[in-house]
Amino acid sequence: MGGGGRKFFLTERQTFFSGYQSLPRMTMSWTDVFPVLSDAQVLEYQEVATDRDRAMLAELCGVARVENPRFGPHLVATSLFWKPAHASEPDFPQPSRSLLMDAKRLGLVSRHAPWEHYVRPLLDGAEKLREERPDIVFRVYLAADLEFLVEDLVAAGCEVMVMKASSLRHNPGALWRFLAFEEPDRWVTITDADHAPEILHNIERSEHAMQAGHGLWRAPYILDGGGPDNDPGFYRPINACQFGAAGGYPVADLMKAMIWHTLRGTMPGHCTIGATEEIRRETPVFGSDWPSYGFDEWFLLAALYPRMACAGVLTFIAWNDRTANHWFALDVEYATWANPRSEVLYFGAVDLAAKLEIMKGTGTARSPLLEAALETKRAEQAERRSPAPVAGVHPVTLVVARYKEDIGWLLDVPDDITVVLYNKGPEILDAKVLARIDKLEVLPNQGREADTYLHHLQTHGHGPADEWTVFCQGDPFPHSPDLLKLLDLRGHWAEVQPLTSGYMAASDIPPANLRVMEDREWVGDIPVYTEFYSPATLDTTTWQDGGGRNIFKDYSQHHRLPRGWSISGHFLELCGLTDLAADAWRASLARFGYGAMFGVRNERLSMIPRECIPQMRALAQGHYSHGYIYEKLWLHIFGLPFIRADWQPLPNRRLADAVG
Repeated sequence: MGGGGRKFFLTERQTFFSGYQSLPRMTMSWTDVFPVLSDAQVLEYQEVATDRDRAMLAELCGVARVENPRFGPHLVATSLFWKPAHASEPDFPQPSRSLLMDAKRLGLVSRHAPWEHYVRPLLDGAEKLREERPDIVFRVYLAADLEFLVEDLVAAGCEVMVMKASSLRHNPGALWRFLAFEEPDRWVTITDADHAPEILHNIERSEHAMQAGHGLWRAPYILDGGGPDNDPGFYRPINACQFGAAGGYPVADLMKAMIWHTLRGTMPGHCTIGATEEIRRETPVFGSDWPSYGFDEWFLLAALYPRMACAGVLTFIAWNDRTANHWFALDVEYATWANPRSEVLYFGAVDLAAKLEIMKGTGTARSPLLEAALETKRAEQAERRSPAPVAGVHPVTLVVARYKEDIGWLLDVPDDITVVLYNKGPEILDAKVLARIDKLEVLPNQGREADTYLHHLQTHGHGPADEWTVFCQGDPFPHSPDLLKLLDLRGHWAEVQPLTSGYMAASDIPPANLRVMEDREWVGDIPVYTEFYSPATLDTTTWQDGGGRNIFKDYSQHHRLPRGWSISGHFLELCGLTDLAADAWRASLARFGYGAMFGVRNERLSMIPRECIPQMRALAQGHYSHGYIYEKLWLHIFGLPFIRADWQPLPNRRLADAVG
């Protein structure tokens, strides 16, 4: 079976761990109460199912194609479909974008309005994750009849698995996301579409579980109401929108077998309570009816959880959760039998503001020396004034890489600046903005801004050597609030001029104290900031950037770099920039400006040989990390020297005495 040759199936009514059946049976175990999809049932499906059965299940569970494939060891997976929740409800009409947006008014809502509650939060959450953790792959399993959303999802940075089938009701759509666990050597965090904007917290839980050596983290709960007398049929060991696990399980086989047995009536859909015939009773499991709401968590309970438990379980439960009952105790007993290293972590409510400060790395430590230095710096900076613009400065070509940002700010760009805009997003409809753009070209949405800049260098005729070209994003102001003022002050620029003051203030990247203390590159009173980093690892030198470190770790793994190799040197060699690569291999320090926004004298544009641009564009359109490496290297590509540290050997006292 799947899973890299490992066996994950269970025998009938048994657990994984060896020797369990010989232990004294003083009380009921998990598998005495809760049904389990066994090995025997999976094998029966494989041996007995007809060709027609197999074709039907392959259609329900199969992926037709992949759009925007992405690479990385950690996946976030969700499903997107539009169907009534329950089998008894009438079907919706053939979906379209307009129907999804207008479903509430038209009365086409089973549980929640589809666009407002699912599609929009999913797109927003994917874009947010791409900004905050670009090393994470956001994968969406998309129903076939929602294929018109592929472009939106890809534009948001998602990897899209277009399914062969539409969902019947709540399922199989809700099941599809679990197919991500088929992939070995990857960690998967599962979410619902409407939870996408808050997925970062669960990603962090997954990463903590990985670091602790567990194969699964989960947050068990009891369905609303809990049924009569805390009925076990309402207990769920895994919340389907809030868990993560290491991959490598034969999910498709398990899924097909469970659906097949359910349709045949051979999958027990009830819990058994009582150790003797006299007191034994059966109670149905909520959600065990195919294909209604809840079947996805029923699949987790009966098919995946019994197998995942052997890898070690990290259980999160609120310290004041009063719903945790004897079924939770039985569950924890099962998890610790399956793997004695399993743990329970109780957590409490955290003030949101305090949580944000923790995420920013703000601690309670104090440094009187730093506080005094910051106070002095702020006082000095308050006295600064903008220099006067230099008369007769050379013209500027402003190259804008736009996706779907509001570009109304172009109306404030001085008339003597030529605006060249490359649009990778929705059509621009504002007539005034269109009139301000001197050259407009539509490009496919690939390769981030690096591909846009390289396309410009490849196709645009540059002006005289002493004129300027400025490269910037569609919304430059989070990175450079004073960009328009800086454009007026180009008479004070360096030959290659960074134009940003940081990533964005709200993210505290770089940390605020560094932005205050490092003001040597300011243009008068306008902050400009570049970051020192290691050309070898691309790590920043003055603070720990965990998100960036993950990106460049993925680059090294993708390209199989040996330890000790320079990422900058290797990447520049791939670009064909051999001389610059040689400098990077020997360099100790490098500098970059956040946001890939900078100005360059036109004479420096030819520092990229034209014959190298096609392969550089291919790199930009390749592994996701390449765009971030370009951001690190642009200033050096256009002539900013790498820094090679000088060093002196430690003094040798004996040698000094002998010479004396």
